[in-house]
Amino acid sequence: MKNSKAIIFDMDGVLIDSEPFWGQASMEVMERVGIPYTRDDVMRYQGVRIGDIVSRVWDENPVSYSKEEIEGMVCDRVSELVLESGRVLPGIDNILQKAVKWGLRIGLATSTPRRVAVNFIKRVGIGESIEVMCTGEEVDYGKPHPEIYILCAERLGVEPWECIVFEDSVNGVVAAKAARMYTVAVPAAESRGDKRYGIADVMLDSLSSFTDDMIP
Repeated sequence: MKNSKAIIFDMDGVLIDSEPFWGQASMEVMERVGIPYTRDDVMRYQGVRIGDIVSRVWDENPVSYSKEEIEGMVCDRVSELVLESGRVLPGIDNILQKAVKWGLRIGLATSTPRRVAVNFIKRVGIGESIEVMCTGEEVDYGKPHPEIYILCAERLGVEPWECIVFEDSVNGVVAAKAARMYTVAVPAAESRGDKRYGIADVMLDSLSSFTDDMIP
């Protein structure tokens, strides 16, 4: 008998290859408004809410555009890029089949604002499977704080330790583990050597590799 009662997905980099587009959109917009922002910044802030990112870089380099305006510009641009070219990542059907087989509820906990997340989920095509969606603007603290995962578990009606989380970023893995959830890391190929992923319960190259015996 499995103890798990729910699966919670992160979205960017787990369900859809949107992380590169967030980086592209952020660099384009920061350049446009006059804030220095490099690929190193993109990597450092992976998994962090866009509002938190904008706030930090704006505080270091104040410009005439407001934080809200810059966040909106990034959100609009990343939506355009993902709807045009976003690639759905392999293995989602594998996880959904296991959720049905074992009677697991399904939630989404993403740092992405809801206005963008809705577009991304439309691209992935699994909106009907997701029972609960928690987004970055619904919590006081973004990842690596565990608040969003705790909120998602509450809305799913399960305990945190009854959840399986699929995450791609270090910040997300830290958040899920801090919430006391069983955490499956699915990092991008270039990040798999990062030893910080060692706190995850399982690390996979793809959702396709997740098997029944990995379900606690």
